[in-house]
Amino acid sequence: MNQNPYNNQFNNYYPQQHGVYYQPQLTPAQIQQQQRQAQMIHEHQSKEKKQILTAGFALGITLIVNLMVQVIGVSLIQSMGKYDLFQNSFIYQHSINILLVDVCSLVVPFLVLSLMFRSRFKTPVVPCEKIGFIKCASWVFVGLAVCLGANILTNGVIEIFKQFGYELTKTEALKPNSPVECILLIFSTAVAPAICEEFSMRCVSLGLLRKHGKAFAVVAVSIVFGLLHGNVIQFVFAFTIGLILGYVTIVTDSVVPAMFIHGFNNGLSVMQDIFKYATDEKTANIATGVCTIGILLFGVLGLVYLIVKKQLVPKKEPELAEPYRVNFFVRLALLAPGLFVPFLILIYLTSKTIVPIS
Repeated sequence: MNQNPYNNQFNNYYPQQHGVYYQPQLTPAQIQQQQRQAQMIHEHQSKEKKQILTAGFALGITLIVNLMVQVIGVSLIQSMGKYDLFQNSFIYQHSINILLVDVCSLVVPFLVLSLMFRSRFKTPVVPCEKIGFIKCASWVFVGLAVCLGANILTNGVIEIFKQFGYELTKTEALKPNSPVECILLIFSTAVAPAICEEFSMRCVSLGLLRKHGKAFAVVAVSIVFGLLHGNVIQFVFAFTIGLILGYVTIVTDSVVPAMFIHGFNNGLSVMQDIFKYATDEKTANIATGVCTIGILLFGVLGLVYLIVKKQLVPKKEPELAEPYRVNFFVRLALLAPGLFVPFLILIYLTSKTIVPIS
């Protein structure tokens, strides 16, 4: 309950005649109680500020390690003379991406982070509360509908860049040319990132910050999730879907729905490539359109179900009373020093992909 454990004597005014208010004379005991309460509030807030500041630096360093591992991995591939193979072999490229990007540069650093700060977690590192099939499916479709909205928002940002005469270059990924490559594409693009990124973000990062407020943790981890993706365009998309992924994890106390949302969303992005291989471009476009309509329809039905069943908001948990809690925006600001370098890296990497429209 959001209640102060002490009787609040601040603002304890009593009405007098003619609309005049006065504050009664406090006894020495009441004054001492106010002083103790003020000191306790100050101590709680100072402790929380230090914890958020250190968490911000820990997350920032982990993001830097994530990038360094990838750079070192690519350098090793080049030194072994395998870079051309990496560029031209579908199986080699996607296998290396799973091992290097998802496991070595993501899971390992964030696993170390969770072990270092385990005492700060209010919940299990991997939240896995039991959740019914219908409730889980409803959240998945609601989440996928939000992802469609995030796509629209991201396309809007791309159009803004174009209005200023710039566009972002994209590295053309290799297309699958066999059933085995189609299966590997699904695993490397949908399954592995859904598991590894959700472990890093919605398990470790969210668990680390959750004690400082659920809304704060969801927003903060969405920022970290955006920084993880390396450029402004992907930041916008990742931040937006990060909000729903974090929210559904908080509401359900389970990371499973977030993993499914993440996996299916990524799977939709490669579905056209698989359909083009199996059929033709026209069929691929039709399949994409049908899936989009289906997601919107079931997203609405899922939302209605969650509202009717009163599953749309998280269950109440005991939290610090408001006087003890540092202001929401102050909490976000305390993360900034630790995430400053990752933001600079984001800007630098974005600048490398922006080119004038010819």
